[in-house]
Amino acid sequence: MLFQGRLCALVGTTSRLSTVALRSATELRPASLMGLKAQTHVLPAMAFIQFRNVHSLKLSRGIEFFPASSDLPLPKNSIQLGPAYAEQSRPMTLLFCWLMSKEKHIRKYADLYNNMGFDVLKVRVTPYDLLRPTKGSQIVVEQVLQFLNANPSQNPLLIHGFSVGAYVFTELLVKVEKEFDKHGHLLDRMVGQIWDSPVDLEGIPFGTSRAITNNVTIQNSIQKYLEWYLKVRYNTSTIHYERASAKMHQNYVGAPGLFFISENDPVATPKMVAKVYNKWEGNGHEVFVKCWDKSRHVSHYRMYQKEYEDHVIAFLERIRLLESARRAASL
Repeated sequence: MLFQGRLCALVGTTSRLSTVALRSATELRPASLMGLKAQTHVLPAMAFIQFRNVHSLKLSRGIEFFPASSDLPLPKNSIQLGPAYAEQSRPMTLLFCWLMSKEKHIRKYADLYNNMGFDVLKVRVTPYDLLRPTKGSQIVVEQVLQFLNANPSQNPLLIHGFSVGAYVFTELLVKVEKEFDKHGHLLDRMVGQIWDSPVDLEGIPFGTSRAITNNVTIQNSIQKYLEWYLKVRYNTSTIHYERASAKMHQNYVGAPGLFFISENDPVATPKMVAKVYNKWEGNGHEVFVKCWDKSRHVSHYRMYQKEYEDHVIAFLERIRLLESARRAASL
């Protein structure tokens, strides 16, 4: 109940957050956000926040759907959600998880969005999927694309990714570009991106080794192996990472982005992430950055829950996604 009350309070003061929270997100950015105007027409929090009994639909080994409402039936043998979901046309968050993420940790993010009226699609890959893209990650993102195409009413879409989840999402973008006639329309549904500790190609050996084990000796051995692997398996693995990384640097989606990073993160270093968002901003894309002095990799929400929620909610209002959630909840 403490969490629920806090979330209601946050959303109930969205007008204030539009200015205050996003101002604090400009610590590494120019002062362009200082003129951000608050929305003046804000519905009461409970008008669109729904607290429900959790139920979900496991679509495959790497994909799970969490609906915002427990009242709507879930299909049993289909990826198509059905007419009840089409009638409500809810916004959906695509959660691209970090490697070896635990269910209890991911559920906190799913709950955050479900309680704001967003459906959630969780996407998770294994170390094997990561190291064998054509037999792992690319199969997972093909399943995501099938789901999105089968459910056009899940619109608009927010991307919220963590660590190597950034690579998984950009594998999806590579697939979209290759089969643009089939998937290109999905880009129009993607209106915002939140990246928490995103890892680029150069951070894969270090980040993957730390995700697999806490044993320092084993970590160093895995890191050295992965560095060797990227060299000798260039044509079967590394080339796919490079193509995906290019999509992130390009901001192929073209939507605004909010980045969560920390100064002491050895995996997603501020320097690595800045290479990405500086290019976005240089190409005219709207960028917001929140950088903490001390916070562990993909642990920002656990360490700074209220501040994290403030920034997420302010960003959602900035890109007008909260309006979509309110409309769906009023149906």
